[in-house]
Amino acid sequence: MLDLLSIGAIKLNTFIVLPEASVMCELKSVECKLCIDYGKKIPVAAFVTQIAGSAPNVAVGLAKMNLKTSIVSFMGDDPVYHQAIAFLKQHKVGYSQVKKHPDFHSSAAVVLNYKGESTQLVDHVPHAYRLPTSTPLTKFIHISELGGDYETLYREAITLIKTRGVRLSFNPGSIQIKQQKPTFFDLLAATEVLFLNMDEAHRVAKTENGEEIRSIMLKLKALGPHYVVVTNGQNGAYAFDGEQLNHVPMFPGKRVEATGAGDAFSTGFLGALLKGKSHAEALRWASVNAASVVGSVGPTKGLLTHTNIQARLKARKSFKVKAV
Repeated sequence: MLDLLSIGAIKLNTFIVLPEASVMCELKSVECKLCIDYGKKIPVAAFVTQIAGSAPNVAVGLAKMNLKTSIVSFMGDDPVYHQAIAFLKQHKVGYSQVKKHPDFHSSAAVVLNYKGESTQLVDHVPHAYRLPTSTPLTKFIHISELGGDYETLYREAITLIKTRGVRLSFNPGSIQIKQQKPTFFDLLAATEVLFLNMDEAHRVAKTENGEEIRSIMLKLKALGPHYVVVTNGQNGAYAFDGEQLNHVPMFPGKRVEATGAGDAFSTGFLGALLKGKSHAEALRWASVNAASVVGSVGPTKGLLTHTNIQARLKARKSFKVKAV
């Protein structure tokens, strides 16, 4: 039996670290623009190509914790597909349900990194996602970013949860959060662990900046998930089970490149749950894993084993979760 079946896009990311650029922010606005010289050759500090995407990031991260994972994805029949299969093999992630289509090319992105923040230029190729005809036995399914044709998959996942008792980890993409269709809320009602960042939490809960975190979490919990987990960048993260609301600060570490931090956080949290830990301890695992990933370029190089995580926590006994 699998510990987790991860569902979502696989893409080829090219990470470019910019040593020189500028950031311009409009007066009275939190929105900023990354600026580089137009028509010039721009020297870079790093140029790294890596297979990425929320689905493979989580699957690889849990495989590093000696958990059995596999992935459902759709790609083009091109060199990126073969690179992805080799990558999944290397990290001991099942790939039999990664399908290639001759009429498409695989998704890709260029990630421009400046002072630890990432700006992505994305070529996303949409696919109609479906569960495999014979879905493998699994404890969890993890549904992450998908394209616009996702409602059939959501319905299939709900059926799987109800008939097999499978637990759902749900990290919805921007399209699903923007559209908020009835199937989105149906899936929320069947969710075991909901992962959102703070901006996404406000949009799903229909709250405003400045509202108390307990109020936000209560509104999200009312939608049905057993655990609500909300990350808030360098301000740490929260987890709520309907009774206990906990906060974890950001684990100390050097910030090099932030792509995949949210996936690493989800991985740490799920890994702890799958190994029988409480949601409070899962927050600590998640924070350590995320801090390790942002210390390297790319979303998977810094992913930790469960023994690595426990060793880092043991070495920093002052790092604790607090009740809110």
